[in-house]
Amino acid sequence: MSPRPRPIHQRIARRLATRIEDAAPDAWQVDTDVDVLLDDDETEPVEIAPDIVVYSAEHDPYERPIHAELVTLVAEVVSPSTKRKDRRMQPTLYAGAGIRHYWRVETDQTAPAFAIYTYELDDATGGYVATGVYHDRVTATLPFDLDIDLKTVHKR
Repeated sequence: MSPRPRPIHQRIARRLATRIEDAAPDAWQVDTDVDVLLDDDETEPVEIAPDIVVYSAEHDPYERPIHAELVTLVAEVVSPSTKRKDRRMQPTLYAGAGIRHYWRVETDQTAPAFAIYTYELDDATGGYVATGVYHDRVTATLPFDLDIDLKTVHKR
């Protein structure tokens, strides 16, 4: 059992999710720490709760889990206790489930500088390829147009 995240981890996840939600078209909804079904194997289903999930508005928010095919982006805020999982294990699971976009948020606790690393699923390899590293501002067009001032996300 992992310890609960530190308040700064939760604050960064909440602030980033809010900014993504503000930019999201009506076709998408954004939540934090909700269960995503990555593999619906009857004997051993795989569910995971990413820090941030962007998923289709077709999914009923009263139902859980969210099926991976409805998810376009997951983001993980890296903590000292989750570094290996967030950097290596979870991206492999997300890519295997076909989730198109993965963001890894490195904080001052886990890296020399706050940064968001963005990845997109490569259909040829089935893995993620890096699409950017952002320190001050995230500007992206996928999964939809985003322009986020990161100082408002990670300031204390």
